[in-house]
Amino acid sequence: MNPENIKPRPEKPLIELEQKIEAEIKKRVMEFLEKGKPNWDVPHTLQVVDWMKQLLTHEGGNGRVLIPAAYFHDIGYSLTNVAGKKVTAWQKILDVKKEHAVLGAQKAEEILRELGGFSEEEIKEIVRLVLVHDNLWEMPNKEFTADGFNDLMIVEADSLGMIDPALPQNFSPKDRRKFIEEEFVPQRLPLFRSEFGQAKVQELLQATNEQLERRFKEEE
Repeated sequence: MNPENIKPRPEKPLIELEQKIEAEIKKRVMEFLEKGKPNWDVPHTLQVVDWMKQLLTHEGGNGRVLIPAAYFHDIGYSLTNVAGKKVTAWQKILDVKKEHAVLGAQKAEEILRELGGFSEEEIKEIVRLVLVHDNLWEMPNKEFTADGFNDLMIVEADSLGMIDPALPQNFSPKDRRKFIEEEFVPQRLPLFRSEFGQAKVQELLQATNEQLERRFKEEE
């Protein structure tokens, strides 16, 4: 990890999301996630939400925007052709990434407007984050201490929720390694800007690689 990528903690106050509103969002989101990729969309999303809360504790930020964005970020998979299917190949995810983001953003806006309790500005930012959360090619130019803060926070939380070895391992060992070597390490790892995130991702990546080695040996 390049030390130059470690930025000072931004002076951002923590804006908390009300528990009642979070519970309502979670209930609506679960209805879709349970129809998405089995044994992944639900546990992954809950991990992403948990990581987002930890990042907010360390970095500050608007929980009324970032926590809903974490809940909604993968809701769109339930609206694509991978819904209800156990996906073991990384390529099948890549094939619907753009579609899941567009459909997820549309559904997130619909649900947020039905629930109420959010300003127009908050709704637009949550929807935007759902739409762009996988646009990794846009992220290197964003500044963690400026306008790119929300974008990079959602990428960190999402990435931490992908690499945790405690999550179900639906990909084959070969595809899991391919994902790590071709996307996670070259595209996601350099985007970590928070000190907390940088420390945690190294810890989880090491544990995941060790887990992969064991899985490969079991297949021999």
